[in-house]
Amino acid sequence: MAETYTVLTTMKNEGAFLLEWFAHHKALGFDRFLICTNDCEDPTTEMVVRLSKMGLAIHHKTLYAPTQSIQRRALKQGARYREVKSSDWIYVCDADEFLASRIGDGSVRALTAAGSPDVEAISVPWRRFGTNGQKDYQEGPITRQFVMANATSGPRAHPFAFPKSLFRGELLREKMISRVGVHVPLPHPDLGHALRVELPGGVPVQEAHQKLLVQADYSLAQVNHYQLRSVDSFLVKSARGKVNHVNDKMGYRYWAFNDSNDERCDLIRRYDAEVTRWMEELLSDRRLHTLHHRAVRWHRQKVAELHASPDFAEMIARIEAHRSKMASEDATQTEALAGYQGDLDVPDTPDEPADAMPKVAPPANVPGLGKTGIKAAPPSPTDSRPVKVAPAPATKAAAKSATKSVAKSTGKSAKKPSGAALT
Repeated sequence: MAETYTVLTTMKNEGAFLLEWFAHHKALGFDRFLICTNDCEDPTTEMVVRLSKMGLAIHHKTLYAPTQSIQRRALKQGARYREVKSSDWIYVCDADEFLASRIGDGSVRALTAAGSPDVEAISVPWRRFGTNGQKDYQEGPITRQFVMANATSGPRAHPFAFPKSLFRGELLREKMISRVGVHVPLPHPDLGHALRVELPGGVPVQEAHQKLLVQADYSLAQVNHYQLRSVDSFLVKSARGKVNHVNDKMGYRYWAFNDSNDERCDLIRRYDAEVTRWMEELLSDRRLHTLHHRAVRWHRQKVAELHASPDFAEMIARIEAHRSKMASEDATQTEALAGYQGDLDVPDTPDEPADAMPKVAPPANVPGLGKTGIKAAPPSPTDSRPVKVAPAPATKAAAKSATKSVAKSTGKSAKKPSGAALT
């Protein structure tokens, strides 16, 4: 019986980029997708629900308390699904992360086959891709727009990087891990030994100065991390906030550290043909096609709103100054990076409430599916209905006033504004 490979992820307001990400991971050979969403203002949730109805993904609505790590809650809840626990290999990643491998045919199966026979987890280092000098949001594949990445040698190269990991499903089934980590699975305290973790190709993990880091060895595989995309798209991400660190803001420091444009990297080009085929299949579904274009319009409208917001004026000005400085070729990141610790994991949250897990029905059988499992339909014209973009209150007083207004009109306590979903 063929091994089953599953992606576990969480998203919020990623609709404009969702289909490219999904197509890429189908091109890698992943079989199942458990996609958690929370509080989406754009059509992300509707798109995942549609993928679910097409038999291509499972949707989970993340339950969380205001102070909890949304990503942590999503991964914990998603890991309980039978479709995840029964998998041979599980991969945790985000909507701005694209696995790329030089091993064999580039598939995820070739990647795991190159590991040691007894390996339990394969950690693939992040490679940070910058904006490539792009300010405006442009619809289209992000992997073709942003091709400049962090340095692999010289004074600007970092010897270690955060990874994303593939791990064996038996770690979940046999309760060998205490939880599914954002970067690596964490062993159960009573396991009695460390997990057998290695880099692609069976390369041993070297001890780093900071937990969770691995050596930045991109010789066999890497996770392309498009944290910023364009300046415009970063504003939307900043407004959404982090999902692992709910009280940590993505501002100028985050931008300056991650706008890495030192070396061109075209490794991901090996997947172009298969990604294009999958994109055509996905967009041939009339409903998904409509939702995708609606998500693109929402993203554009949100960008315009944030550019007009006084709350973002200072950060935009600092980013523009940084871009001008970096263009002078003699800039350094010393000032911007002082005290920046990257994306360290957060400690467990005490007194977490029990999670109400919904029953998961198997994917519906859809008649007349194509070879990728999608019923072909002629593309619909771009939906012209206006997309509502919820404006963010300019001040805390305005937010408090808006909350009281909702409570008065509904007779119920208004829900506290929530955090975001990943990356």
